[in-house]
Amino acid sequence: MKLVRLRSAQVTTAAVAGRVLTHDVGHGLRKGTVLGPEHVEALRAIPEIHLVELDEDDVHEDEAARRLGAAVAGPGARVEGPSQSQIRLVAERRGLVRVQREAVDRLNHLPAVGVFTLVDGQAVEAGEQVAGAKVTPVALPGMLVREAERVAANVGTVVRVDAFRPLRTVVVVTEKLKPKARELFAQAVTRKLGWYGAEILAVCEVARSGDAVRGAYEEARRLDAELVLCAGASSIDPMDAAYAELAAAGGELLRQGAPAHPGSMLWLGRLGAAVVLGVASCAGFGRETSLDLVLPYVFAYGEADALDFARLGYGGLIEAGAGRRFPPYK
Repeated sequence: MKLVRLRSAQVTTAAVAGRVLTHDVGHGLRKGTVLGPEHVEALRAIPEIHLVELDEDDVHEDEAARRLGAAVAGPGARVEGPSQSQIRLVAERRGLVRVQREAVDRLNHLPAVGVFTLVDGQAVEAGEQVAGAKVTPVALPGMLVREAERVAANVGTVVRVDAFRPLRTVVVVTEKLKPKARELFAQAVTRKLGWYGAEILAVCEVARSGDAVRGAYEEARRLDAELVLCAGASSIDPMDAAYAELAAAGGELLRQGAPAHPGSMLWLGRLGAAVVLGVASCAGFGRETSLDLVLPYVFAYGEADALDFARLGYGGLIEAGAGRRFPPYK
């Protein structure tokens, strides 16, 4: 890559053709413009211009950005651009963003390369930007672009968007709701679960008694539910019917409590092939809590485990906009 400085009197077609402008000079001429005869008149009006002459193996900034974007983009993400040596990765579908953080760090250790993403595990809408990549100079050595492609290829996928599944869902309520509370709860359930495309098979309002709760679990198994959402079970009381009858119905309790606030009383279990998630109160469906950080994983993969809960702690202070963005239900 050869650096070239020209005064206005030195600007000729031969002096500028095929060379790349390294700074904005007005007249619609931006950094990265590959110059030709049509630019000579405008350039002669500039006291001094700075150019580079690319070597055979050099890659123009826009092509380098395109190749970097193609290397980073995985399933569910498409590349848009470049514009001014920057590309956007956009979600092709509603889903869960997955990011290989180590690969992003390694790419950003390369000179003049920048890759930036959303946080791993964030739920997004189709059309949302999930990542971007930018090349700083007007060209990169080909060996640097190939190294970035190699780093990305070694991890398989750097950024992807995993689609949500329309899980067959049963909702179990074990607290007595007044008409207004019932209406608000129904709205919250419809808004949140509907956003994922859930198929709501039944909403069972039952007494907090062994027989009633066991009957609700058995109904969920009969309907081949993939997700059972419980509201009203106490995470503190190990003899609560929600836990005792889960075991009696052939299920198991995997974790009581989540390292997050609000939503620390969230609990996790399994009932056959179904994930069981519970909140202490129906009001927990109306707020954004730890439940909303777990649901994207459940709807993306049809499963959850105690490790998913344990990982909530980093970024788990979610009250008052403390850094975790919730699914855009609205």
